[in-house]
Amino acid sequence: MNLDPITTEVVTNRLREIAATMEHALYHTGYSPILRESQDGTAGLTDADGRAVIVSGGLQYHSLPYFHAVQSVLTRFGAAIRPGDSFIVNDPYKGGNPHVPDIVAVTPVFIGGEAIAFAVSVAHKSDLGGLVPGSSGAAAREIYHDGLLLPPVRYQTDSGIDEGIEDIIRNNSRVPEVVLGDLRGQVGCTRLGAARLSALCDEYGVDTVRATMREWLAITAARLKRELQSWKDGSAEAEGFLDHDPADMTTPVRVHVRATKRGEKLVLDFSGSGPQTRGPVNVGAPTAQACALLAVIAASDPEIPMNAGLLEAVEFIMPPGRVVSPRHPATMNHYFPSAHLVYNCVLSALGKLHSERAVAPSGLGTGALAIGFARSRSGKRAVQYELLVTALGGTSSHDGASIVLAMNHFAPSTPVEILETEYPVTVRAFDVWRDSAGAGEYRGGLGFIREYRLLADCMLTARSSNHKIGAWGLLGGKGPRTSRTFVSHDGVREELEALAQREASAGSELRLEQSGGSGYGKPFARPAERVLEDVRNGYVSPQAAREEYGVVIDPGTGRVDEAATRAVRGA
Repeated sequence: MNLDPITTEVVTNRLREIAATMEHALYHTGYSPILRESQDGTAGLTDADGRAVIVSGGLQYHSLPYFHAVQSVLTRFGAAIRPGDSFIVNDPYKGGNPHVPDIVAVTPVFIGGEAIAFAVSVAHKSDLGGLVPGSSGAAAREIYHDGLLLPPVRYQTDSGIDEGIEDIIRNNSRVPEVVLGDLRGQVGCTRLGAARLSALCDEYGVDTVRATMREWLAITAARLKRELQSWKDGSAEAEGFLDHDPADMTTPVRVHVRATKRGEKLVLDFSGSGPQTRGPVNVGAPTAQACALLAVIAASDPEIPMNAGLLEAVEFIMPPGRVVSPRHPATMNHYFPSAHLVYNCVLSALGKLHSERAVAPSGLGTGALAIGFARSRSGKRAVQYELLVTALGGTSSHDGASIVLAMNHFAPSTPVEILETEYPVTVRAFDVWRDSAGAGEYRGGLGFIREYRLLADCMLTARSSNHKIGAWGLLGGKGPRTSRTFVSHDGVREELEALAQREASAGSELRLEQSGGSGYGKPFARPAERVLEDVRNGYVSPQAAREEYGVVIDPGTGRVDEAATRAVRGA
C-alpha cells in the first residue's frame, strides 16, 4: 500500500515509543546492577522475518542478532508458535547473541492468527554457569566452557512461565534469584511491546503498520545509498591487533578489513583477518557485522538509524573460521575487544575513502570486570559485573569524549555507591587517568583509573584488552597509553595480562588503568592555550605538555612560556 509522509512519520514515531517503553521496562525491572545501572541490554521490534526495525538502547550492535534469534525460533517451532508465547535463546550459534551471558527474548505479535512482527530483547545476565563467576573465563577453549547453552525454548505461554525451564537455569547459575529476576523482567518487556504493537495495529490498521515498517527500512537503505553515492569510488584497508589470545600468548590476533565503495554499494571484506582462536576472543559474525555498520553510520551520517535496511547498501565477506566469523564450537565469551577492534578498523578504512568524516580510533582497552564472592553484603553469593570503557578518538574539529565507548555510549559505569552497598568492596579511587589520551591537534578523550579494596575472598576475572598493542593515531596524531591491570596483596604488586583470572584474598587491592582515545592531527599544531587548559584540568602533565605538544609551562607562573615553546616547536 502507498503511505503518505505524515502517516509514515506518525506511525514510525509510535514504533519508537513502543521500543522506548520496552527499554524503560527492561531497565526498571532489572535485579542486577549490570542491567539496571549499566543498562547492558536493548529492546525493540522486528518485522515478521526478524529484520530489526526499531532497536532502543545504547548497545545498537544487538540489532543484527535480533534477526538470528527470531529465525532460530521460527526454524525450531514454525507453525507451532501461538499467541501468548514467549521464547528465549542464548546459544550464540543458534540465537546470534554476542556471547552466552546475553539471553535473547522473543515474543510474536499475532493479528488475525498471523505473526506480523516480533518484540525482542537482548540482555546480559550476571552468571549462567561456566568456568568462573560471570561465565566469561580466560581459560575457556570451547563454547561449552562458557556456561548453560539454551536453544530456542518456549519460556512462557498464556498459562504462565515454564517452571521446568526456570529450574534448569536456577540449577546452572551461581546467582539464580538475580538471573531469573532479570529474565522475567526482560521477557515481560517483550510481552509489553507485543501488546502495545497490537494496540497500534488496532488503531491504524495492520496493513498500515506493516507498510510503515517496510517503508522505514527502505528509507534507511535509501539514505545510506544516497550518502555512499556522494563519495568517490575506491578501496582502502585498515587493520588492528589484540595483544594475544589467552590460549596463545605469543601471537597477536589480527582484524583486517578491505572497504570497497562502488556507486551506492559498499563491500567490507574481512578475509584478511586472523583465524579463529582457541581462546575466548572470537566475535560472532552477526555482532561483527553490526559493529561494522555502526562504523559505516559514523563515517557517513550519524542520524541514519541502525536497522536491517542498512544491509541493502552494505555487503560483507566473512569466510567461516576467521576470528570475526568462528565455527562451532569456538568460544567467544570475551568477544567485545574484537568487536570494538572491528569498529575501529572499519572506521579507519572508511576515513580514507571519506576524509571529511575521518575519526581517530577509540582506545582499545575495553572489556569487563567480574568478581565472584561466596558471600556478599546480603550474605548470599554474588557476582559483581562491570563494563570497562575507554574513550573516543579526536576528530577534525573536536577532542574525543572521555570515559565512554564508541559502540555503547549509553552503558554507564556502575555507580560507586551501588558497588559498595551490594558487594564487599571499597572503591578507593575513580578518576580520569592523566596523560592517557593520544596527543594530537585534537587529542583523544581521557581514560580512567579505578581502584578497589576487596573485603572478602573472591574469584577475579579481569577482562581487559590491548595492554601491549595500542590504538593508532590519525594524520600525525599519536596513539594513547595502553591499559594496565594490577593486583596487590601484602605489599606485593602483580601486573595481570589483558585477560586474566585469579583467586584473590580479602585485603587485596585491584587497580584498573583504562586507555584513552587516539589523537587527530599533529600535536604541535594544538594551540598552546588549549594545552595549558588541559594541564590546569589535570588531563595532561607539564612534562607531557613539553614532550608531546612542545608547550613549556612556567612552573612559577603556571602560564605558557612562549619563548621556550617557540624554541621547542621550532617555530
